[in-house]
Amino acid sequence: MTVHPDLTASSAAGDEAALSTPDDADRAGGDPVLMARLRAATRDVHDALHEHHALGDLLAPSLGARRYRHILECFDGFLAAAEREVLVPADGWFAANGFHRVSRRYDLARDLTDLREAGAAPPPEPAPERPPGGLGVAPGEGAALGVLYVVEGSRLGGRGLARHLGRALPRSSAMATRFLGSPGVDIGAHWRQVGALINTLGRDPARADAAVGAACAAFSALTAWFDEAP
Repeated sequence: MTVHPDLTASSAAGDEAALSTPDDADRAGGDPVLMARLRAATRDVHDALHEHHALGDLLAPSLGARRYRHILECFDGFLAAAEREVLVPADGWFAANGFHRVSRRYDLARDLTDLREAGAAPPPEPAPERPPGGLGVAPGEGAALGVLYVVEGSRLGGRGLARHLGRALPRSSAMATRFLGSPGVDIGAHWRQVGALINTLGRDPARADAAVGAACAAFSALTAWFDEAP
């Protein structure tokens, strides 16, 4: 486990000015920092995910609670695999470097409970434990950075989507938007913290390469989960 001195030296208030920010470039060598590499490498698979019909349903003027439950269960299946296979094994490393990851599945579980209590029926067939091949990412420090980029980046834009769903869902289910809305989280500040962590710990070339591969695989795995929501 590698602890980076730039991170452990930061104050509790956050000394992010001393770290790379998500949009910085490596001025010394001219190579992009890891956040920029991740954005560029995942652009196509990210765009394809955003065009998936399941995500399109979340933007529809109205959405049935049963369909919404199925989409959230697919999110949960992906997150369960991401945590089990990559993120949980890296949590000690993250914490040693000043980042204490909080599982997004807590809010998601509360949303699913609300939907069940509101009478949202399960999908016709339960979602499988995982799509064939699972996440397809071997655990490791680099992989953890890449998967963290995907999981935490999925918060971006979620708050506006949660507001829309508050109107689009049936009234009895409209409160089930915690996962997308990230209540209590300063999303901009949180994303800057994630970007600083990824850029700082991703200065090692081999770790950065592993992060890029893992991020691409994670986006593909999430798309495969949405394929389970016909």
